[in-house]
Amino acid sequence: MKPYSNITDSDLFRLLKEGDITAFEAIYDRYFIRLLNTAYKLLGDREDALEVVQDVFVRLYTKRAGIENTDHLYAYLQTMLKNGMVDRYRQRLLRQKQYAALKEQAQYQSAHPGEPAIDSKKLEEKIHYIINGLPEKCREAFILSRMQYLSHQAIATKMSISVSTVEKHIVKALHVLRQQLKEQ
Repeated sequence: MKPYSNITDSDLFRLLKEGDITAFEAIYDRYFIRLLNTAYKLLGDREDALEVVQDVFVRLYTKRAGIENTDHLYAYLQTMLKNGMVDRYRQRLLRQKQYAALKEQAQYQSAHPGEPAIDSKKLEEKIHYIINGLPEKCREAFILSRMQYLSHQAIATKMSISVSTVEKHIVKALHVLRQQLKEQ
């Protein structure tokens, strides 16, 4: 019989908060397959589902001390899973939008061969230069949002600031980018 197989979720979580790795393993064994099945049904991709579920357990372990005690551990894990899947879905949509924009640009360039093409490498270098010139917190929020595809809530949690502050940083970064790129 596995350790902690007859212990309640509440007690498992309490032990986890105390740093008991065996409690974490018991939670993992108890809920991993259920969460993976849920994620796979909703995402339709095994690799994405596996990554999201693994992220749930990584976040559970790393944030364990700051999480309030819960008698409903599975419900808490499901909420973490839902948030992770929403982030994954946003990433997927963003990639699709970027792909569509690149495809549109390529079609435009082939239809208008006489017009000068945008030097994407120089543009990318300019964008990185502008981003590196942003204030530290503003730059960090922008990078987490636009390059790591984190939600505003996830960024707020990671940076220990409010969601509205995250939004202000991102708006400021976008304003600076537009302003400086327009000047070019």
